[in-house]
Amino acid sequence: MPKVVDFEKQRKDILFKCFDLFAERGYANVTTRQLCQEIGVSTGALYHYFPSKKALFEQLVDEISRQDALLLKEASGETLEERIKALGQLLIQHEVHFIKQAIVWINFYQHNDAQEIQSNPIFQQVDDRYQQIMTNLLGIQEPKIARFVWTLINGVLIEQVGNDELSFAEQIDLLMQMLIAYFEKTKTTIG
Repeated sequence: MPKVVDFEKQRKDILFKCFDLFAERGYANVTTRQLCQEIGVSTGALYHYFPSKKALFEQLVDEISRQDALLLKEASGETLEERIKALGQLLIQHEVHFIKQAIVWINFYQHNDAQEIQSNPIFQQVDDRYQQIMTNLLGIQEPKIARFVWTLINGVLIEQVGNDELSFAEQIDLLMQMLIAYFEKTKTTIG
């Protein structure tokens, strides 16, 4: 009897193994052949799921953003301040994941054309997804502010790469206090 393979589960397993490998070694530092050896699949199997290393990366960041959307929905509260604090706690609880994600993106950006990245529809969709996550979570009706909140979070994540002066928790706590103060002062339109 032929072996039944759950295509979607296998695809996601490969993506998440690649995520850890890219975070550890860097996207540009791993060839497709090395990738296959490290994650334990044949080159043919990898190409069955992903036509190229770049396509694998695109699907990886798309899948991670989908998982993050589900994760960040857990941050809730009655008031904006409660939601901001819940967001901070969730980021702190999943510090390793979010820092790995920053490392993967930094490495990818360093070794690829910035204009090509910015014009990539998948990467634009991922950016829009994080903007929507912040819009929904914080109830902000101004998309530029929602995107800027995610940009600030990314800044804290990038700062953690190779820096241990302030802990991630301390920086996130400061950022959340700043956001609370900003929203209280400006009375930004919230839903």
